[in-house]
Amino acid sequence: MSETDVQQRKSELIRGLRRIGIFYTSDGRKLEECSLYTLEWTNISVRYELANERMTKL
Repeated sequence: MSETDVQQRKSELIRGLRRIGIFYTSDGRKLEECSLYTLEWTNISVRYELANERMTKL
């Protein structure tokens, strides 16, 4: 992945997380301060939690 690709993916993840109300990681860092790996992990974790919440409401 080129640096441009990394920055583009980070921007996509940050926009997506903000849309669902996430502005900080679980350890309190701003999304903009995080690596691509951390943003991917945060995205997966948050979406997993949301899916679990929806399943328990059924």
